[in-house]
Amino acid sequence: MNTQLPQPYGWNNRYRLFGSMLALAALGGMFFALKTVVAAAHGHWATAGVGAVSTAIFGIPTVWIVLMFTGRGRLRTSVDGTGTTLALAAGIRWLAVWFGAVLVAVVGYLVFGSQMGGEFPDVRARSSAFFAVMVVGAVLGLGAMVRAGRRPRPALRLSAAGVEFHDAVTAFTLPWTDIVNITGTGVEGKSLRPIIFWRRGGEPAVIANASLYAPNGAALFWMTRYYWLVPAARGELGNGVAVQRLRAGQFPAG
Repeated sequence: MNTQLPQPYGWNNRYRLFGSMLALAALGGMFFALKTVVAAAHGHWATAGVGAVSTAIFGIPTVWIVLMFTGRGRLRTSVDGTGTTLALAAGIRWLAVWFGAVLVAVVGYLVFGSQMGGEFPDVRARSSAFFAVMVVGAVLGLGAMVRAGRRPRPALRLSAAGVEFHDAVTAFTLPWTDIVNITGTGVEGKSLRPIIFWRRGGEPAVIANASLYAPNGAALFWMTRYYWLVPAARGELGNGVAVQRLRAGQFPAG
């Protein structure tokens, strides 16, 4: 079987997707790195310290994006004899933490950046409304950090009985016999890298982004279709064979 599985029809091009994410993270890191150097050169060590932390905060997702883009992220699975469970990638689980940290870093930068007068805008004097928005955002971000640590990890489970899924916004359980088709497109607003389960006599159930549960999202899509189409092979979901095939991308694209 071909380990270079094709992208399902309708999926966004991952090169464009990850490229834009990488560009944003890298630009943020370079911006704060430059400001750190300028602040240090002028002896403004509080600003330089905040800038250095901000640079690191933007650098962390840059590394994660590269790992996701190259398909080298860690596959988090567990097999219990009846099925295979795939957990949300750790990097995504802590995305809320990163977002909160970015907001806090930006607020800190704006506060201490005012030391440098003309080189950094004095937000307290010139843009108090913007500063207030950033402070509120930082508080909300910190709240998101706490919630992310307490919330059960989103997961996808495939077993001989069917499909179970839950994340922060949706949850569903579908017997294989209730599924009439599995596609990568067809639901408005779900165009990233979804797995869409079309069920008999009901609304489709959607996993918004397969790549959040396996480094090779396309392999996970074709794996799901395979066990839907081939009931006789579903025993592999309980003995670890399905995970081995997922790692190797050994599923037919069809």
